[in-house]
Amino acid sequence: MYYATPDWMDKQIPDWMWSRYEIFIYPYSTPLTMDYDPKTTALIGFSAGGLDVLKNYRKDYAFVGLIDPSTREKFTTIEYGSNTHMLYNHNNWAGSNKSMRPVAQQINKTGGDAKYINLPHKDIPKQFFNTYFYE
Repeated sequence: MYYATPDWMDKQIPDWMWSRYEIFIYPYSTPLTMDYDPKTTALIGFSAGGLDVLKNYRKDYAFVGLIDPSTREKFTTIEYGSNTHMLYNHNNWAGSNKSMRPVAQQINKTGGDAKYINLPHKDIPKQFFNTYFYE
């Protein structure tokens, strides 16, 4: 989305998180260039950034977050783990993100947590952080 810039995403993350976590915000389709220890790293993507997360998915990440993500059919067969969390509203996509619900079903079926939430696309990131991260 045109508004979903790194500066905008910065404002969606609660203030207290910035002092507790080391946070890097990559623009969509920017390769992960740093060497991360997955056991201590959360990989989170919003909208089209969900594709970057799904492409790099591994069960050994400490946390995997999908925020109303773009999806593809090929991600409906991954064995997700309990580290995977997704908030989504398929109605925000006007039928263009046809694999969103099957991905959500696969996440729930294989140990993760995917929840439908009745919010506009731009309101889901703030709700995601308030749902899955506690002060």
